[in-house]
Amino acid sequence: MIYEYSMLAPVVFGVGAAEKTGEKIKEMGLKRALCMCDEGVKSAGILDKVVKVIEDAGIETVIFDRVLPEPPDTMIDEAGAFVRECGADCIVGIGGGSSLDAAKMTSILYSRPGSIVDCMNFEGPPFTIEGGLPTILLPTTAGTGSEVSPICVVTHTASSTKMVIFSNITLAIVDPELCRTAPKSVTANCGLDALAHNVEAITARGRNPFSEAMALASTKLIARYLPAACRDGDDMEARSNLSLAANFAGISFPLANVHVGHAAADSIAASYHTPHGLNCAWVTPAVIEICALSVPDKVKLIGEAMGVVFSGKETDEEAGRMTGDAARALMKECGLPTLEEKGFDRDTILGGVDYILSNVIVPNCPTDIDAEKAEWLLARVYDGYK
Repeated sequence: MIYEYSMLAPVVFGVGAAEKTGEKIKEMGLKRALCMCDEGVKSAGILDKVVKVIEDAGIETVIFDRVLPEPPDTMIDEAGAFVRECGADCIVGIGGGSSLDAAKMTSILYSRPGSIVDCMNFEGPPFTIEGGLPTILLPTTAGTGSEVSPICVVTHTASSTKMVIFSNITLAIVDPELCRTAPKSVTANCGLDALAHNVEAITARGRNPFSEAMALASTKLIARYLPAACRDGDDMEARSNLSLAANFAGISFPLANVHVGHAAADSIAASYHTPHGLNCAWVTPAVIEICALSVPDKVKLIGEAMGVVFSGKETDEEAGRMTGDAARALMKECGLPTLEEKGFDRDTILGGVDYILSNVIVPNCPTDIDAEKAEWLLARVYDGYK
């Protein structure tokens, strides 16, 4: 079998790495940076810190601080109009996955005036569109891996569905210090989002040795350090290892692609508009179990990375249940609520079957997903985590 793999962008990693942002922009010969973030990043003082570093290097800055969660197409269009008018020659995205995705899509609209909706493929795989400006990304959460992933997720407001566009990145600067202020719930959701990326990358039909190695390394770090970071946000050893884990996962999963887990997570979001990382966390144990029907050897690798000890006598279903239960135990330790505790209706969750079956990523699941298996998966998501 022949494999192809590569990294999308170079990475500067480590506590204090954000201090190199201005220096790196200057090395590229750039002079005016559009810094993009949401209100939370601004109010936490992170925007001011990064802007000062950039301006101290002699680079002018302009600010767009109106990024919204699960960014809607209307907001991306607003940012696109802004970047074409502000005279920036690069974009610096600062924040969680929404801000980083918004920065990538704003770069697209710099060279493609119009609406981001025009860049969506409603009938097949996502379009790949090169951004028109150098894009430097600084994550403030450890989860999405968006700083090293071509994937941009945008909400199509007319249909309330999430769409994906692929684009390029120039540089990722990963400074675990920027994650210090993330609340426990955000830390947990994001860390488990990275775990979901790993699980799907390891089991996907499109998996390869490089994506598997990166995802397994990431899984080990998450299992060891996520509870510590949830207990103490100032634990910089835990924060650093989680940032590394999220970065590894972000490198891994675009090479293999995700599958039914992300489709199921998006079906929950379509009904309840809950955060992406939380939805991915809820579905991951059931995804592990359904994948064990087809690739039990890969599921055992995941389990072993999480500390599960197998006797070698387990059936495929038992191996899947043991690994799924390890993920559930991690969720509990990190304080994730159940769907029932959130007040979600079981029948509404199970109503996501058609949403799953219509998603183009589902065939990448190693287990063939029909209506019966999709319903089983969603029922297991609701009933399995109590």
